[in-house]
Amino acid sequence: MWAKTDSESNWHPLLLHMLDVAATSSALVEREPAATRSQLADMLGLSWDLARPWLLLVIAAHDLGKACPGFQCKWQNLSGLNPGRSPNMRINHAFVSQIALAAWLVERGWPDELARLVADAVGCHHGSRASPKTLEALEGDRSAIGRDEWADARHALLDTLFEVFQPTALPEKAGLSGPEFMLLAGLTSFADWIGSNTEWFAFGTEADADDPAVWFEARRACADRALDVLGWQPRTPLLTSPLSFHEVFGFSPRPLQGAVAAVLAGLDEPAILLIEAPMGEGKTEAAWFAHLELQRRFEHRGLYIALPTQATGNAMFARTLAFLHARDAGRMLDLQLLHGGTLLNDDFQQLRLASVHDDGDADPRAAQVKAAEWFTHKKRALLSEYGVGTVDQALLPVLPVRHHFVRLWGLANRVVVFDEIHAYDAYTGTLLIHLVRWLHALGSSVLLLSATLPPAIRRELARVVGGDLPATEATYPRLTTFATGSVRQTHFEADPMRRVTIDIQPIGSALEDMRAELQRRLIEGGMGLALVNTVQRAQALYGLFPEGRPLLREGEQIGKLLDDGTEIYLFHARFPASQRQLREQRVLDIFGKAGGEKGEFRTGRKILIATQVAEQSLDLDFDLMATDLAPIDLLLQRAGRLWRHSRPCRPVAAPMLLVAGLAGDVPDDFGQPLWWGAVYAESVLLRTWCLLRQPEHRQIILPDHIDTLVQAVYEESVPIPDTLQARLDKALMASDGDGIAKTQQAHGAIIGLPDDASWADKHDDLYDEDDPYVHPTLVAQTRLGDESLTVIPLGPADGFDAGIAPSFEQARAWSRRTLRVGRKGVVKQLKALGIPESWQQIPLLRNHFPLCLDEEGRWLGDRSVRLDPALGLTYGNET
Repeated sequence: MWAKTDSESNWHPLLLHMLDVAATSSALVEREPAATRSQLADMLGLSWDLARPWLLLVIAAHDLGKACPGFQCKWQNLSGLNPGRSPNMRINHAFVSQIALAAWLVERGWPDELARLVADAVGCHHGSRASPKTLEALEGDRSAIGRDEWADARHALLDTLFEVFQPTALPEKAGLSGPEFMLLAGLTSFADWIGSNTEWFAFGTEADADDPAVWFEARRACADRALDVLGWQPRTPLLTSPLSFHEVFGFSPRPLQGAVAAVLAGLDEPAILLIEAPMGEGKTEAAWFAHLELQRRFEHRGLYIALPTQATGNAMFARTLAFLHARDAGRMLDLQLLHGGTLLNDDFQQLRLASVHDDGDADPRAAQVKAAEWFTHKKRALLSEYGVGTVDQALLPVLPVRHHFVRLWGLANRVVVFDEIHAYDAYTGTLLIHLVRWLHALGSSVLLLSATLPPAIRRELARVVGGDLPATEATYPRLTTFATGSVRQTHFEADPMRRVTIDIQPIGSALEDMRAELQRRLIEGGMGLALVNTVQRAQALYGLFPEGRPLLREGEQIGKLLDDGTEIYLFHARFPASQRQLREQRVLDIFGKAGGEKGEFRTGRKILIATQVAEQSLDLDFDLMATDLAPIDLLLQRAGRLWRHSRPCRPVAAPMLLVAGLAGDVPDDFGQPLWWGAVYAESVLLRTWCLLRQPEHRQIILPDHIDTLVQAVYEESVPIPDTLQARLDKALMASDGDGIAKTQQAHGAIIGLPDDASWADKHDDLYDEDDPYVHPTLVAQTRLGDESLTVIPLGPADGFDAGIAPSFEQARAWSRRTLRVGRKGVVKQLKALGIPESWQQIPLLRNHFPLCLDEEGRWLGDRSVRLDPALGLTYGNET
């Protein structure tokens, strides 16, 4: 019987392919830390030496179901077996594997439940699990699985595997836990992907199957060569002996970093660490040090750092790349960037090129850190030893997407860092807690970083480990350690050199007020930020400034220069990816730390108008800031961009935060049609408004007041005037209901919990997360919001023809322009138009929709939709 064929009618015997994949899994696991092997052995209740033969056997059996007429009749060779009449070829052969393997394991003395779950884990290696109903129907379909002689053939294959691997002890476990199931399923798929590649595993012959044990040993060497080529190196720790923070980084630790080092020294198992500290205290360096020490002590497999946005991911990728370059690992490390804009990240693309074309003229550091091409595939990227990307990529493993268990395998027994965790709503925040629960159960250590955090998050994390918060919590800034059954807290001092006193200045909600105040208060020059809550407000505010002269970068407009020398920049998410990248880099050049240190950019008057994309992680420093009213934790996060770095002189006397909507009476729905109440919960906005209206809070000190202000708003201890109480009560009912609904939606969205039976009952269809035609109610969402599509804007000069496939170079150039569109009418019309057939076979364009524009940038489907070179995507009917 055959398993693989090629275009020249050559074929690879089924038994040999099964042994190829077993050999690959053996090579993979041998390069894992001992802790990973212990996790795999524990699933059978045996030592590693006794568990290994069984694990290789069941992984080899992943394609056992190809020994059936429904599969064998897909190609002309039948090796003399009788397929029966009218074989059913519409089967998933992996589910046949599952049925046959489970029955055989029971015959061999395995407990029923353990056999069933192990066969289930192996049987889902094509991405989906079979429901009991599907299995029952398949067992009765003789036209698919064949009659007795086919069952005998499958049995004979399993008996042969038994002779090859020779297991000597029966498992001592009655079933599998959720984490054990995911590890076995993930390893099986991972090994199958590699073992199916003919570049490393050439086809054998029927004669080769005469001595399967010899074949297995030979293919074990092939597997090692394949892993060497892929860049899957032995997971040895970067530190082999303990080093102090000073020895690692070359400078003395700040109080936060010293507190982390002290807590790490007292850990005796992987743990969850929550660091709550002001902006600029060195949380990232503390996380890197924690990774090194946790990896050394608990044999963690690597590091993944999750950020809220692509922009913050790009910034962290560059920093992490430099951090890894500075380590003397003695081996090659693989580092991947995980988000939709990797094509536009120069650091990552250079790393990829160094991996593909490593000549003698390459940067000598490139031999230590590369980005292996094999891991750049979206389903494989989390398998890489090191990664930086968006939180969305980290959340996919606990959502019902195809091969989610491969992604879970990638994050298992690893250090995973989540930065800026305050940035998520009730839905995404609940998903994050569920993910942390899975990671803790999979033996990973987790670090969560935040400057401003509502107390409810700490309570949720305590529930993850089955502990309780202290009756009196440590004061802010603090480090909380969550280990199994216990929660401990440590207070540390903030850096006194970073204490900033900020004046709160109320202004009206009208954009004209914001524009006028920025110009008046920066009359002597300076770096100003206007941070508004919606893209439409950002575009409208940009339009209030005089037209000026376009400022260009690489031929694209990134801002405008006014007649008085003022530079105005606009930064939001509705620009094509390539333009957004240019704007992001210019923002960092001008308003970032590095640009300021050089000094050439911090001259004259420069104003950035931005949405929340400038709120998180980007190291930006402004002299003056105007912001729309927002929840108190986010306002404080925004305020952290004021006077962030020490400078010899500034053109304004003191740091000031102008808050739009804080002046006068509380706005009706905070300035309809500004939609602030649609962006943030009105109840939180009302309490924030009331808090900052109090005279004692017209001046805030960072970081001293952060915890007090956040707790006041989120623990509902802000005094509310009688005139607003009824409105607050109504808003609370709405926001509480919305929060409960989002939380419940998140509970229902996941694959189940690791510590109960819920994961085992999830037999729903799994979806490709990028498929735009999956119904919105079925999409595995990492964030809630209106349905959106990825489009590629194309003008008359692009020569787009739906019937002609573009060249690779053209497809690559177009793919750099991607843009998310979320307007309901536009999404509906684009889906009706469809994706060109000529794009479906091009990975760079698959699942992308062409947005055809006229000479003025107006969409041919609705000319009120326009891609403006200065403003980005605009909707003419926005108010």
